[in-house]
Amino acid sequence: MTEDHYRTLQVHPDACQEVIEAAFVVLREKLMREDPPDAPRRLAGLNAAHRELSDRERRIAYDAQRAESSGPAPRLDSRSS
Repeated sequence: MTEDHYRTLQVHPDACQEVIEAAFVVLREKLMREDPPDAPRRLAGLNAAHRELSDRERRIAYDAQRAESSGPAPRLDSRSS
């Protein structure tokens, strides 16, 4: 997995659909307004991230693949140091 779609949309992995949608709209509008030379590449990345995260089943699959590629989560020790 090369791109982190959550990072692309600048949202937390626990973000709800409304937050994901709002982030996509804001970032897309900002990109269109600024029109940098790499806009087509960045817009493609935003669209790909939105496509994966806005569909419930695709998001579940993406999250599973993301968790698998990052390895097991570190264990947290409940005791104070």
